[in-house]
Formats: sequence, structure tokens, C-alpha cells
Amino acid sequence: MSWFPRKISLKTRFMVATGAVVFVLMVIIIVLVGNRSSRSIKQEVEVRGFAVAHSIAAVSTQALVTYNYTTLEQNAEQASQGADIVYVIILDKEKKVATFSGHSGWQGKYLDDAVNRKALAANTAVIQSVLWEETGERVMDIAVPVFLPGSEMKWGTVRVGLSLERMYWQIRRTQLVLVGIGTVALILGLVGAQVMAGRITKPLGQVVEATIAAAGGDLGQQLDIHTRDEVEDLANSFNTMINEILAQRGQLEQRLDEILELKSYNDMILASMTNGLITLDLEERAVSANGTAESILGLEGRHWQGTSFRNLWPEDNPFVRMLRTLMINTSFLEDGRKEKMGVLVVINDITELKVLEARMRQSDRLAALGTLSAGLAHEIRNPLSAIKTFVQLLPRKLSSPAFFDKFQTTVPRELNRINDLIENLLELARPPKLTFKMTTLGDCLTQVADRYRDKLEEAGITFEIHQEGVLPEIWGDQEHLVRAFSNLIINAQQAMVDGGTLIIEAGPLEGGVMLQFKDTGVGMDQNTKDNIFDPFFTTKDSGTGLGLAMTHKIIEEHGGDIQVESSVGQGTTFTLTLPDVQG
Repeated sequence: MSWFPRKISLKTRFMVATGAVVFVLMVIIIVLVGNRSSRSIKQEVEVRGFAVAHSIAAVSTQALVTYNYTTLEQNAEQASQGADIVYVIILDKEKKVATFSGHSGWQGKYLDDAVNRKALAANTAVIQSVLWEETGERVMDIAVPVFLPGSEMKWGTVRVGLSLERMYWQIRRTQLVLVGIGTVALILGLVGAQVMAGRITKPLGQVVEATIAAAGGDLGQQLDIHTRDEVEDLANSFNTMINEILAQRGQLEQRLDEILELKSYNDMILASMTNGLITLDLEERAVSANGTAESILGLEGRHWQGTSFRNLWPEDNPFVRMLRTLMINTSFLEDGRKEKMGVLVVINDITELKVLEARMRQSDRLAALGTLSAGLAHEIRNPLSAIKTFVQLLPRKLSSPAFFDKFQTTVPRELNRINDLIENLLELARPPKLTFKMTTLGDCLTQVADRYRDKLEEAGITFEIHQEGVLPEIWGDQEHLVRAFSNLIINAQQAMVDGGTLIIEAGPLEGGVMLQFKDTGVGMDQNTKDNIFDPFFTTKDSGTGLGLAMTHKIIEEHGGDIQVESSVGQGTTFTLTLPDVQG
């Protein structure tokens, strides 16, 4: 048996709703005013703390510079006598305790806690909330760095701990006052709601009775209510609605005839379509099909209606083989409220399109093969020409020691050049042989910086590495990553023949890390950007054009991505993204 009545009067609902609204409003007001008061009180404490800390810093600057610990201790002890000041700590240039109010034995020691580390690391004022274990008080720790006027050298740090207990007491008192005010307002709101509910519910009862009668088919209802408020407007609207319903009844009957004519017209359009059309419900069951679809798919009668679209045809049906030359487009059917009510399937014959796509893919493969072959031939031709020249001269100059020495130097070198070229090409083509482990990108950047910094400076290039935050470890091969970064640095150096600037920016990214290699070189046109990662593509007089292709492969093997942005005369930026764990 339920303890709640099956029907709750409107008056009761009005009382409950009004009380709830008043209650919610008072809670919101209490929270807002309480929060504002709390912020105001907290700001006052912060302002006072900053004033104390800056005052101590000002009078202690000279003592910190001269390492006058006696003066520093006097300043700290004097300041700690202020109201609500729990402690005063002055740290010297070496980050040691110069003085600690009430703890003279701490002088010269390091404070290795998170609060002190954050205070020492900051070059601006820092506020931290801590629990002072000695007294169990909640404390606001305010740290202020000490600088000499006109100097950026940090000579020390002043930490002041202010007790927050009195602040929290003031906040609690304010909250109690607000709760009391809210309770009084809630009681007054409920009394007013009861008075208003009685005035509203009586005429509303007449509206309800007339509405029930109209819903039962009695459209002769007319209300005569004069309350000079919204209830009277509601009664007038009800009368207007009844009159409009009577007028629209005739219009609906006329519209029904028009809809039937429109349905017949749409059926004729669907029957005349050259494309096959099938409609499905949200469970992928066939609902309808036009004549073209029935002809294409071999559907007969209406036995297929309600069958799953995937089970309409057996495996040996010709339609299953024809799927290779048919394009099927699907879209959701939506009603007037934009809610999905089914699926529309349109079938087009794309046999000729498939043939054209096959020809285009063949042309693309031949073009890529031609580019690769031309590049390989160009790179091999030069060393082969040198070898050929020496071989032709060998019968005539075999007795010449100078020629024989040059032969022994040049021919092996050119053969090694060809061998290196083939090895690089094979490495680019063969499956990767990477050794993955947790790798720190900061170590990779340090390694390439040590390798190329002197060479870049000799070329008149300013080289900088900007690292934002702590770079996460990634699952990668450090040796290959260093090789990829080296190729980008070499490419940047070759683009700045008259000197310039190369900046590497690195920072954490959601799920990984992002690096940017920015140079101020000659830049690239659109054609160069489109082909920059292709093997043997190069705009330089020397070089194989395999470096950036290999870089692209290494980044992809790490599950990352590499993009290039460049304009002629505006420099080039390579952007690399690498996941912290390979997907």
C-alpha cells in the first residue's frame, strides 16, 4: 500500500513548488553571498600577507646581500610577533635557511618539502595553503622573491605563514547569519504561497473541467472567468482554441484529400526512377522498394518485406557479384521532428567508374615508378661515370703510380657511394627494424644539439631549443629518432646558405608530444612541398633526396605524423607529433 495519495491537488503542488523555488533561491543567494564574503575575507588576508612579506623583503635585502644573518634573524623574529603570523622564513641566495622564526637551529639547512621547492622556483610572489604540523593550524604560505633594484639576480626568498583559523571563523559566522536570514525568508514565502494558491486554483478548476469535457468530444464549451490576471487570459485562450479547432476540422479533412493525391504522385515518381531505391527501418529490415530496385535485385512479390537487408539474397545470387560494380548510397530518413525513422538506400551502376579508377591507379603507379627510376639513375650515373673513366684509362696508365693511387682512392669511394645509396633505398623499402623502449625526447634533442651546434654556428646559424614543460616519455627507438631529427637539421642548414636562425620547439601534447623545427631559410614553393618526402626528390645540386623520405618513414613507424609549412622567402616549419605509447 502506498503512503502517497494517487492525486495531489494543485494547491498542494503550488505550495510545494513555491517553497522549493524559494528554498533554491535562498540557497543560491546564501552560496553566492557566502562565497563573495569568503573571497573578500580571503583577499584581505592575502593583501595583509603580501604587505608583510614585501615589507620583510624590503628591510632584509641588504642583509641578504651581505649575509648578515643576525639582522635577518631580528627581522624575522620581530615580524613573527604580528597577529596571526605563524612563522617567518628567510632563505638566502644558496636556497638555505638564513633564519626561521622560533627555530634558530634550522639556520644553514635546506627545507626539502614541496611548498619550499615551489617557493624557491618562482620569480614572482606565490601563495600556497598548508597545514602547519606544529600547531595543527591551516596556514597561508606567501613567498616573495628578493631582487636588488635594477637587477634580475635573485638574492633570496621570504616566506610568511599566516594563520587562516580566524578567517575561517569569520566565514562560518557569516554563513550562519545567512542561513538564519534564509530560514525566515522561506517561512514568509510559504505563507504568501498559501494565500496566492487559494486565489489561483478555484478558477483553474473551471478550466480543467471544461478541458476534460472538450477532450471527450464536447466542443461547445465556453468559459466566463474574470480574474484580471493570467487565469483570465488562459480562459480566453481556451475559448479561442475551441473556435480554432472547429475551424481547422474542416481544413484537416481537405488536407487529407491533398495528402492522398500527393502520395499517389510520389508513387508515380518512384516508379519512374532509373536508380534503385529501398527504404529500411532502424533495424535494417526492408520496408519498401521501387520498381527499378525490384528489377535490379530480383525481388518478387512482397515476401521480402520485413527481411533484414543483409539476408535479402543468397550467396549465389547475381546481385552479390554485381556489388563490385554498384555504388550504394545510404542516408537516414527523418520525420518532421528530425528524429530518425529509417534508412534510404539508393543503388547506382558504377561499372565505368571502376574501370576509370583502375586506369588512374595504374597511371599513378607508373608515374611513381618513373620518378623513382629517374632519381636512382641520376644518383648512380655520376659514380659510374667516374669508375668508367678510370677503367678506360687503366690500360694506358697502369704503370703510373700517381694514377694507380688515385684509382685505388676514387673507385672504391664511388663504389661505396653506390652501395650506400642502395642500402638507403633498401632501408626505406624494407620492413622496419626498430628497437622500441621508453625514450625521453629531451635526451634525443640534447644528442642532436651536441652533434650539430658547432657546425651550425660556423655556418652563421643561430641554434636554439625551446622546451615547454616536462616532455613525456614515448615508446620509441632513440637512435632512429635522432637520425630523423638530424635529417631535419641538415635540411634546415642547407636552406640557410647565408646564415639564419633554427629553433626547435618541443612541448607535451594530449596523448603525446609535439616538436617544431623552424628555420628562416629560402622556403619552398607548392610543388616542392607536395614532393618533399618523395625518394630522390631534391632541389639541391648534391644529395640523394632520401633524407626526408627516411625521416617521414621513421616518424610513421613511431605512430606519429609530420607536416610541413613553408612559403618562398619565408622559411620552413616541420611539425612532428608523436604518441606517448604507440597505437
